[in-house]
Amino acid sequence: MKKKMTKAAVLLLSLALVMGLFASCGGGGSDTEGKTSLVVAVDNDYATLHPCNWSTTVEQRMNSQIYDTLLRKNYEDQTKLEPRVAEKWEVSKDGKCYTFHLRDDVTFHDGSKLTAEDIGFTLDLYAKSEYQGAVVEGFDHYDIVDDTTIKVYTKSVYAPFLDSMDQMFIASKAYYEKAGKDKFAQEPVGCGPYKWVSHEDGNKADFEAYEDYYRGEPKIKNVTFKIISDVASMGVGIQTGEVDFAEVDPSVVSTIKDDENVALEEATETTFGFVAMNTEKAPYNNVKFRQAINYAIDRQGIIDSVQEGYATENSNLLTPDRLGWSKDQKSYTYDLDKAKALLKEAGIKGEYDLGKMYVAEQYKSLAEVVQANLEKVGLKCKIEILEFNAYLNKLRQGDFGITTLQMSLEGDTQQVAMALCSQYVGQANNARYSNPEIDQLFEKAVTTIKEEDRAKVYDEIFQKVQEEAVYAVLYNPTMLYARNAGLKIHHLPVEGVYYIYDFSW
Repeated sequence: MKKKMTKAAVLLLSLALVMGLFASCGGGGSDTEGKTSLVVAVDNDYATLHPCNWSTTVEQRMNSQIYDTLLRKNYEDQTKLEPRVAEKWEVSKDGKCYTFHLRDDVTFHDGSKLTAEDIGFTLDLYAKSEYQGAVVEGFDHYDIVDDTTIKVYTKSVYAPFLDSMDQMFIASKAYYEKAGKDKFAQEPVGCGPYKWVSHEDGNKADFEAYEDYYRGEPKIKNVTFKIISDVASMGVGIQTGEVDFAEVDPSVVSTIKDDENVALEEATETTFGFVAMNTEKAPYNNVKFRQAINYAIDRQGIIDSVQEGYATENSNLLTPDRLGWSKDQKSYTYDLDKAKALLKEAGIKGEYDLGKMYVAEQYKSLAEVVQANLEKVGLKCKIEILEFNAYLNKLRQGDFGITTLQMSLEGDTQQVAMALCSQYVGQANNARYSNPEIDQLFEKAVTTIKEEDRAKVYDEIFQKVQEEAVYAVLYNPTMLYARNAGLKIHHLPVEGVYYIYDFSW
């Protein structure tokens, strides 16, 4: 109770300080009739808008407006695939060739026509990407039949391949060759409903509707992604009308939920909050030590104090609805006695200094609770807050010991390989974990045709991963969005991915 009161007091103080900032912007309930602009608040800036070298949620959200894909999962039923740039497709009897038939009326933002050559170029880009290469896992080669037909071959049967095309942002080969790799990533040209216009570092990014978009010109003409890193300020922005739509922190819900001019939306997600330990460094390279960390953390306490109850306790990288999850996979509960006993087995006696815990600003509250939990078993650390992209660089370079954060590996269970396989060390494999057996099992899974057989392979993987306590997974958050009550949006699917094309006033 004390923690909640303290947090509330801090929030009220923050609200008082930032209210003046938005006072002149008008209320969230102002008349929206005839409005054609939208302000979306995001908690950090982008480093790149490259179609396949992005690594943050903000970059993914922006790219989803700029680029388009061959197909798209239905908002309501994610098992249904709908045509986009590809108007139809066929899969060969042996399951190793996908023939995509493209629309002939798709153009890029510079007016050039999209052809099968751009699809081939995009496949090659993804295959070489250190960040989003898993999207085209299994890809071998392609044959261009004509401008609107391409045959894509996989090395072997790869069960999730077609579904993953929902995540492949299509790039322009001609623009890449003309602009060069830097301009290509910073001043993107896609074939989606919105064109990139400008970017003010640390402040905002402006987009405008692409009038020749093949599905029809968007109803919302101008979109601004406003960077607001302070969660209280973001909540105030929603209430005053300075912000129209935002993913919000649970801590602001109590201040906006009763505002008739604001509507709250929830989305389920496979995102997980977790503690990452650098397994290349001592003492984190000791399984007993990692298990001790898992038992030392009060997950429900974190959900109550940091997530305001908007999360589900989970110590597994998989959620129960994901292919391969089973009750046989080891689960960790809050048990200080077990944690202390395991620390002794790991050779840790008495107090132990873990050094610095680097975290990004948005994970500060989570880090503080984890820090307090660890102190109860004699493990001390000092939190150091870093700017988001500087923090990501620390993770990529392995220049850390322990940290706390959230990550989303949406889609097929195979995507979780990015958190565990050795080829992704320095990318999404934040534990820097390397185990040839796990690498081989993931390779086996994607060539297994029957779903029930794939599930067995994944079960084997995650029984091993959980036993080795590769991560200390804490919870799966409930994704919360706040919007101006006058804004109409589509149903938010798993992971809360949104497409402004389907928003309107």
